[in-house]
Amino acid sequence: MKVRTGTGTGAEERAAGGRWRLVTDPAVRNLIAVSGAIGVAGAFVVPTTSLFLTQAVAATPLMVGLFFAARSIAEIGTDVVVGAVSDRLRDRRTILVLTALLNASGALCYTFLRDYYALLVTGMICFGLGGACFGQLFAYTRDLADARGVDAPFFNGFLRSVTSAAWVVGPPLAFWIIAEWSFTVLYAVTAGLSLLAAVLCRWGLPQPGGPAAKDTGADPSGTPADEEPPPGLRGMFAGVGLHTMLVLGSVVLLLGANAMYQINLPLHVTEELGMSAQFAGLLLGVSAAVEIPLLVLAGVWADRLGKRRLMIAAAVCATLFFSLLPFAEGRPALLALQPLNAAWAAVALNIPVVMLQDSLPGRAGTASALYSSAFKAGMFLGGLVVGTVATWTGYTQVFWVCAGLTALAGVLVLCLRPSAPTPIDHLSDPADPTDSAEPREGSAA
Repeated sequence: MKVRTGTGTGAEERAAGGRWRLVTDPAVRNLIAVSGAIGVAGAFVVPTTSLFLTQAVAATPLMVGLFFAARSIAEIGTDVVVGAVSDRLRDRRTILVLTALLNASGALCYTFLRDYYALLVTGMICFGLGGACFGQLFAYTRDLADARGVDAPFFNGFLRSVTSAAWVVGPPLAFWIIAEWSFTVLYAVTAGLSLLAAVLCRWGLPQPGGPAAKDTGADPSGTPADEEPPPGLRGMFAGVGLHTMLVLGSVVLLLGANAMYQINLPLHVTEELGMSAQFAGLLLGVSAAVEIPLLVLAGVWADRLGKRRLMIAAAVCATLFFSLLPFAEGRPALLALQPLNAAWAAVALNIPVVMLQDSLPGRAGTASALYSSAFKAGMFLGGLVVGTVATWTGYTQVFWVCAGLTALAGVLVLCLRPSAPTPIDHLSDPADPTDSAEPREGSAA
């Protein structure tokens, strides 16, 4: 890629300065706090649920798999509907508050209930509806990035690094709380974090358009007067073509493998390797720590190297990681593999959502909900596979299935139409249409 002589370095420095000045924005600082609270709450629930069901509820491996699959089905449907509706709302923060409160209710059910079927039903209802918070946070992040005039891959990667930071402390702390106290204490704390997120969303986050929306002739939903409003619920799948479907397919496979890893790891470490649950939490924390700088770098490199190339590299790293994992039987070997795990996860958790938002301009809620639904579809796939494979062959063999899924994801990404990397100049001169053949963030794909 050739950058125009005499302008590239200055443009890159100005872009980098503009990016990091965001940290001084009060809205961004509050968004960091919301992402942190939601991230820690998720880091408490996701890696401990399989252990909770096994030890506190006496569920079988098949029941554990069905539990994750049923909850994922509930979340997939609500994500897409809420995402389509949210694009026509004046204020996306209302949905963020409601979904955070539902997540708090789900955590309280985990706190007090110990009947498998009661947990299954309440989890499907509370976390099924509350799971839309995940996609809506992506959509709000994109709205705020566009309002602040910063490139979306960097901003999204920066916020996702906050979630990864939450996963550095979350799993080890969660398993420590279980060991020192109980599952009851753990999920009570989780409910408190979700309530904190709801409070921050209500009183700490601004409307991205702000007063400027009135000056630009926007209608009550926030859409400029010269643009068509989002299609809403009836047209939620309008504009979803082959490119979008290939990206969604790769997300389902990659994040399905990631979900299987998170569900299976505590059981593999404790049941087959004879190690403590705290070490499983340490592994997840180490991976998240390495993931933090890689998330930011992936956002910076997305336009330089191309999102498709980064996704291919992520699929290769994921396949290699899961192929090596069955041979890692000691603590040093398991720890040594975590940088490879973090490398592919940093791309898979950041770049696909931006690719989907680019393919559906002006519909950040729908695009983010599609990504979130693909994530939940991966959870559904992961729950079923872990339950069936672990029942018949053991927990170690699950990782081979993960390797096959990530390899297939790489094939889907290879089928995407290549696009040229975006020169850095566009960050300082967004009006220049000659910079790249690749669609700009927020422009028509």
